[in-house]
Parts: sequence; C-alpha cells; structure tokens
Amino acid sequence: MDIAQINFPIKDNDGVKLKAPLLIQKELCAKFGGCTAYNGAGSWVNERGKLYAEPVKIIQTAFKNNSKNRLFLKNLVKKYGKLSKQEAVYLAINNNADIINIK
Repeated sequence: MDIAQINFPIKDNDGVKLKAPLLIQKELCAKFGGCTAYNGAGSWVNERGKLYAEPVKIIQTAFKNNSKNRLFLKNLVKKYGKLSKQEAVYLAINNNADIINIK
C-alpha cells in the first residue's frame, strides 16, 4: 500500500467554511476503505505573485498505487477544487508532491 495526501483549504477566499474536505474524506473512505484527516496550515504564491496563507485539512489515505487509482485521486482533487473555486490543490503520493492546477 502507498499513501496519498491531499491538502485542501478549510475556507474559501471569503472565509466561508467549505464542504469539500468532508466530501473528499467520504469519497476516499468509499473508494479505499478509510482515511485520516487533521488540520494544518498551508502557504503558496500564485503565478501573479499573490501569497495565500490559509488553514487546510490534510487528508491521507492508503491505496494500491496503480494508474486507475492515481487518476481517481487527481480527478477527485480537480472535482472539488473546481467546485470550491480553487486555483490549485496540493496532492502528494508517497511524498512526491504535485500541484494540481484547477483553473
């Protein structure tokens, strides 16, 4: 088994709590049988030089690392990133990070 980690903002840019972190957890549990989630803080700079510093939900799941499951994870991040109007979302598999651009 391998580990995937998604760092997803807890609030939108207007300070409204997002439903996406909980929905991501539900989908990961349904697909892979479980996940662990805890609070963290993330910071990043977009291509226009704007700094974002925000509370995030760090969500980890164990999964069988194959192309089908990696595609599922990437599509999950894109789905909830788009619904939550994110510019990008952090996804790491076995500590190999990828910034998934949403826009």
